[in-house]
Amino acid sequence: MGLLTDNGPPEWHPAPEELKSACKAAADHCRKKGKSITKLAMQYSLMNNEISTVLVGMNSLEQVEENVAAALELSTSGIDEELMREVEAILEPVKNLTWPSGIQQA
Repeated sequence: MGLLTDNGPPEWHPAPEELKSACKAAADHCRKKGKSITKLAMQYSLMNNEISTVLVGMNSLEQVEENVAAALELSTSGIDEELMREVEAILEPVKNLTWPSGIQQA
């Protein structure tokens, strides 16, 4: 839903502000290092055995090409371990933080 992208989530995103801020800090960190948080997030999702299904929203051919390139890079070169550790440290305070979603029962 856009949290781990350079553009960030839309205004209506239901995540707590603390989570949105941490994700923005992680994206900014990657950008300062000339890297893409989107690519890192895609690679992390694809390599993580605890994630059985990865659903990715894409709204342009460019995004499809970037995601395919990220997957191919992962299979040939692996993930940037140093950057991954740095991003994990930034996100550690909000790890496992989520928000209510769907129809709420009374």
